[in-house]
Amino acid sequence: MEGTRAPLRLLAALIVGALVFGVVPGGPPEPARAQTTASDQRLHQARKELKHTRQRVRRQNERLRSLQKDMDRLATRISKNRSALDRAKVRAEKLKRQIARARAHLADLEARLAERAREAYIAGPGTPLMYLLTASSAADAASRIMLLDEMNRRDAVLADQVSLAKADLDYRQEALGRARFARRMLALTLKQDQKDLRAAMAHARAIWHELKAHREAILAKISRLHPFGVCPVDGPVAVADDFGIWVHHTKKEGGDHIHQGNDMMAATGTPIVAPFDGLAVVATNKIGGLAVKVYGRFGYVYNAHLSLFGQLGQVTKGTVIGYVGATGNAGGPHDHFEWHPNDGPAVDPHPFLMQVC
Repeated sequence: MEGTRAPLRLLAALIVGALVFGVVPGGPPEPARAQTTASDQRLHQARKELKHTRQRVRRQNERLRSLQKDMDRLATRISKNRSALDRAKVRAEKLKRQIARARAHLADLEARLAERAREAYIAGPGTPLMYLLTASSAADAASRIMLLDEMNRRDAVLADQVSLAKADLDYRQEALGRARFARRMLALTLKQDQKDLRAAMAHARAIWHELKAHREAILAKISRLHPFGVCPVDGPVAVADDFGIWVHHTKKEGGDHIHQGNDMMAATGTPIVAPFDGLAVVATNKIGGLAVKVYGRFGYVYNAHLSLFGQLGQVTKGTVIGYVGATGNAGGPHDHFEWHPNDGPAVDPHPFLMQVC
C-alpha cells in the first residue's frame, strides 16, 4: 500500500507544481501569452525599423548641413560679386566720360596743330627768311628771331600735347577694355554661381522633403504603436476590454449598436485628460451626454458621459478636458473612450490604453 502511495504523492506534487507555474508538460501554450509574445515581436521589429529610419534621417541631416554651408558660401559670393559688378559698372561709366573729354581735348589740339600747319603752308617755306631779311635794324632782326623761336617752341609744345593726349586716350580706352572684360567675367561668375545656388537649393528642397516624409513616417509609426502619451483618466480606473461587443439599448437610448470604444470606469469627478497635444472641442450629443473630442496630429479621441467640461481649445498632453460622469445613456460613472486614427473609423484602443493606464 505504501509502495502505491509514494508514486501517487509524486504525481500529485508534479500536477500541483505545474498548476502553480502555469505549465502542464506537453500541454498547449496559453493564448494570451502567445498573443503577447507576437505583439512584443511586432513592437521590437517596428522599433528596429524606426532605428534604421532615424539613422537615415541623421545622415540626410548631415548632408543638408553640408549643403547649407555651400549655399551660404555661394550666397555670400553672389552678393560680393554683385557689389563688384556695380563698382565695375560705375568705373566703366567714369572711364567713358574721361575718354569723351580726352577725345574732345585731342580734337582741339589737333585742330590747333592743323591750323598752324595750314598757316605755315600758306606762308610758304621762305616766309621766315624773308621776315628776317626785311628787319629794319639789328635789334629788329633779333626781336624777329626771338618771335620765330617762340612760335617754333609753341608748335613743338602743341605737337607734344597732341602726342600726350593720344597716349592718354589710348590708356583710358585700354582701361575701359579691361574694365569691360572684368565686368563680363564677373557677370559670368555671377551667372554660374546663381545657377549653382539654384541647383543646391533644389537639392536641399529635395532632401528637406525627404526628411519631412521620413519624419512623418516615424511619427505615424509611433502613433500606431503608442498613440497616447498618458492615460485618459487621471486617477484609479478600470478599463473594460469591450470594443466591438453588442450593446442593447432602447430606441430612446440610441438603440442596439456595436460598442466603438472602451468603457473606463472611475469615480464621478475623476479628471479626464488629453492623451496628446491637440484641439479639444465640445461633442455633446443625446446618447453620449456631455462629450469632448480631442483632435491630434494623427487622429482624434472621443470622451463621453462627462459630468463637467474642463479646458477646451488648444491643449497639451495631460490637460484636464473634463470629469468622469454618467450623462447621456450611461448606466454608471465612466468615460466612454474612442480612438479614431487619421480621423477615420474607430479602432480598438485597449492595447494602447494598457501601455499608459
